[in-house]
Amino acid sequence: MAGAFRKEVVRSITHSLGRFLAIAIIAALGCGFYAGLRLTGPDMRLAGDTYYDATNLCDLRVVSSLGFTDDQIDEISQVEGVSGFMPAYESDVIAQIDGVQYTTRIHSLNVDKARASECDDGLNVESEDPNYINRPILVEGSWPESNDECLLSADTVWSTEVSVGDKVLLAEGASDLDDTFAVHEYTVSGFVRSSYYTCSTSVGSTSLGSGQLATFAYVPEGAFAEDFPYTEAFVTVAGAREVQWATDDYQLLVDATASRINGISDDLLASRLDGIRADAQAELDESRADFEAERADALQKLDDAQAELDDAKAKLDDAAAKLASSQATLDSSARDLASGQAQVDSGRAELEAQFAAAEEQFAAAEAQLDAAQASYDAAMSQRAQLVEQLAQAQAAGAYDVVAQLEAAIAQIDAQTAGVPEQIAQGRAQLAEQRSQAQASMDAAEGELASSQAAIDSGRAQLESGCRQLASGRSEYEDGLAQYEEGANELSTQRADAEEQFADAEAKLADAQADVDAIADTEGEVYVLDLTKNIGAESFKSDAGRIDQIAQVFPFLFFLVAALVSLTTMTRMVEEERVLIGTFKALGYSKARITSKYLIYAIVASGVGAIIGIVSLSKFLPWFIMGAYAIIYAVPCRPCPIDPAMTAAAAGLGVGITVIATWFAAASTLRERPAFLMLPRAPKAGKRILLERIRPVWRRLSFSWKVTSRNLFRYKRRFIMAIVGIAGCTALLLTGLGLQNAINDIIDKQYGELYHYNTIVRMASDSTDDEKSQVEQRVEEDASGEYAWLATANKQAQSISDDESADVSQHRVDIVVPENPDTLSDFNTLRTREGHEELALSDDGVLVSEKLAMELSLEVGSTFSIFDEDAVGDATGDGREVTVAGIMENYVGHYVYFTPTLYEQVMGEEPVFTTLYANEVEDEGAREVLSDELLATDGVKTVTYNDETIDSYRTMLKSVDSVVVVLVIAAALLAFVVLYNLTNINITERVREIATLKVLGFTPREVDAYIYRETLLLAVIGALVGLLLGIVMEGFVVVTAEVDQVMFGRDIHAASFIIAFLLTMVFSVIVTLAMRPKLRRIDMVESLKSNE
Repeated sequence: MAGAFRKEVVRSITHSLGRFLAIAIIAALGCGFYAGLRLTGPDMRLAGDTYYDATNLCDLRVVSSLGFTDDQIDEISQVEGVSGFMPAYESDVIAQIDGVQYTTRIHSLNVDKARASECDDGLNVESEDPNYINRPILVEGSWPESNDECLLSADTVWSTEVSVGDKVLLAEGASDLDDTFAVHEYTVSGFVRSSYYTCSTSVGSTSLGSGQLATFAYVPEGAFAEDFPYTEAFVTVAGAREVQWATDDYQLLVDATASRINGISDDLLASRLDGIRADAQAELDESRADFEAERADALQKLDDAQAELDDAKAKLDDAAAKLASSQATLDSSARDLASGQAQVDSGRAELEAQFAAAEEQFAAAEAQLDAAQASYDAAMSQRAQLVEQLAQAQAAGAYDVVAQLEAAIAQIDAQTAGVPEQIAQGRAQLAEQRSQAQASMDAAEGELASSQAAIDSGRAQLESGCRQLASGRSEYEDGLAQYEEGANELSTQRADAEEQFADAEAKLADAQADVDAIADTEGEVYVLDLTKNIGAESFKSDAGRIDQIAQVFPFLFFLVAALVSLTTMTRMVEEERVLIGTFKALGYSKARITSKYLIYAIVASGVGAIIGIVSLSKFLPWFIMGAYAIIYAVPCRPCPIDPAMTAAAAGLGVGITVIATWFAAASTLRERPAFLMLPRAPKAGKRILLERIRPVWRRLSFSWKVTSRNLFRYKRRFIMAIVGIAGCTALLLTGLGLQNAINDIIDKQYGELYHYNTIVRMASDSTDDEKSQVEQRVEEDASGEYAWLATANKQAQSISDDESADVSQHRVDIVVPENPDTLSDFNTLRTREGHEELALSDDGVLVSEKLAMELSLEVGSTFSIFDEDAVGDATGDGREVTVAGIMENYVGHYVYFTPTLYEQVMGEEPVFTTLYANEVEDEGAREVLSDELLATDGVKTVTYNDETIDSYRTMLKSVDSVVVVLVIAAALLAFVVLYNLTNINITERVREIATLKVLGFTPREVDAYIYRETLLLAVIGALVGLLLGIVMEGFVVVTAEVDQVMFGRDIHAASFIIAFLLTMVFSVIVTLAMRPKLRRIDMVESLKSNE
């Protein structure tokens, strides 16, 4: 009898494989999703722990604002609990790669230790040195060979293609580049992955650029300046590798060592301050000694110059005396020459006067001789005439006339006798006198000429002396000018030297005051565990979010599993009423009979649970961590199956099915065998609500009236269908809504809220001229619109009256527009709900919605703003501000001030060094613009929102794969629910279907008669699922959000339509798959089945 019972149990399974598989599949989904999701969080933490241990990630990071010395590093290494330690250098810079700027954190790398390490599997970095901490994994390229080579992050989403061999130029540093680095330009030798930077999208915060680091890099230790101190020390804690990271035991172990290091922090600061003061004093003393030596040397040079000037002055004075003596001599000679010249001129005048008088006498004598000659000539002419007349008279015989004429001729002869001789004698005497006079004149002229020659010679000598004197005077004057210039220059140099000496003495005094003040310096030593590592903490937080989702999400599957199991097993019990009655009549106990169905349920759900747990507990953690791999650089490793979690999942899945089965069997076993061996009477028909709406009911066809009554006739089946299909639709809408929520981050933030594309950040000390150059360059390519703003990174902290309450603190971006009225052209300030426009006012600040949620703020609330220290914690005194509005924002935490309010709150005027502009979208034009702007004095960074958008879109591609998984899960859920629904519907109504066939209904009419209910239930379930999906999507979105990001809160209309249509597609596919079963119904066998 026992054997027959066992055969019956086996036969019930083999003869109802569809029912068996349905229970197995829903159990597999429920148990698999539960185990997979519940294991994902622990598996993520285990993967992180494995990764961190494999790369010897530090447990503590000790940072000093004053730096560390080798002695202090040794002192830290001696602290109890420290098993490994590694001093290191670190500095934040703006690095330019291929024309694009990246805010970069540069770490030092011990290249020898890196080369000595081995990593064959891409995870475990083996090294014999326990002090080689934060071991990077070389992904591409090679380790640096020289100090001018570097390693870049292999996980950074670069704006342009970056490869080995590219140049990296350090453009600006958080501290002076020359004081920090020995090398300013590097060649990329390779790419590494570092467990210290788990999150590739959030590297950390910085004081440079936008306040967020874009990437990290490693350079050899020799690339840092020789006298640059260690900035940090990485520490591993003894025993920490034996416990899992992110557990309480791990944290307690690390906290104990951190507490001990904190205990010596004051001593570290004191010793560091003493060392700094001693070094500074020694350097100051050396500088003072150098100053004294330089001053003595300068004064000696000035004295030597003064002596040279004095010698020159003496020589100039001697030259002046000689010039005066020479001038006197020349003056005397000039006077003598003038006197001699006057005598010569007087003698020449006298000689000329004598010569003139003699000439007059000679002329008078010459005139007398000429007159006598003329008289003689006239007498001779008259005589000639008389002789001629005499001849004529003699010829004429005029003798009287001849006598007269002869008498007259005789008289003339008498008168002229001796006259020629006298004239000749007179001329001879005159010529002799003239000759004598000329000789005397020539003699006198010769004397005068000789005197004139002597005078001319003296004058030439005088002129030569004058020229020599002029030359000497010119040289003297030049020498005097040079002396005066030298004297003035020496006086200026002496004054300058005295001023410089005074300045140097003042600087030395100030430096001495600074050295003396070192003892009062408030340095800080920070001991930071991995909760302060943004990557590790974000990874841990996301694992915790998965845990939260895992606590709620599988509930839907278990609910459907309970309903499917209850409905399916109830139907199975109903189908075997006669068999159950027979077993009871044969004397089988209720427990024995019930065990058959319990065994059926246990085997079906157990098989499903095993398959689901084994598959999904491996697949879901792998898949989810694979999706997170775009954000986190944690290698996904094979994850172990947790026995306790497996047992819990299997227990829930099998337990729900067993309980549902027990309830189904127990209600039937209460009846007597005689009643059980008879078919159960059909359920009494009831009027439904729709029948009471007469106008509608009258217009329905017979088929629709039957469908309407059957929907509400079988309530258990109705509820199962509604819940199952609603779950299917809810899963679809959750996946699609999650995709909408994440895509809205980009679409709304950079489409609806931000209207600028270019951000130019300038130095805090940039001048108005430099800003004008930037404005002019921007106007050439932009729409002509730009806005200046003041930006800063601060810490915002909630205010609570309850001192025991936890205080929430978040890093925020302060934004102060120079002209608040024009800010709307670049940034829309509005509420998320209702899109009400918000305006800046002096009464309060505008805060982003995510920040308001994190700090529990509402309009009228107050919170505090603090300055930020070196490690990103709040420092100083908080300034209390009031919330005037809460604005829609999806990326980052923002606080908007007016300039007046900022000055009132912060106590200082805002410095407007950030420019927003709308630039051209052409990539080539942007590169040109960037190069030209970066070449402008005062410009620190030029960034484009397009680059940020591309990075986000790359990171969010994993959302598509999540949607695919949810669609597959929804399809399986819909298949199981609809299969059971249709199968039960057909099984319960075999006689009814056979009757319809007998009555001549066509196959199509029979299909419509049955599937109309299924599709109508699918429609109702899908509509209910849309409502449920809104709730589920809201839960998943809020749970999955990270600190600095707010997901979109709106599910797009297209998502509702797609979710509904996909549900209906799944329903149609299932109904089509069940059509062969309707075709196989035999009319004769079905109609006589009760017999």
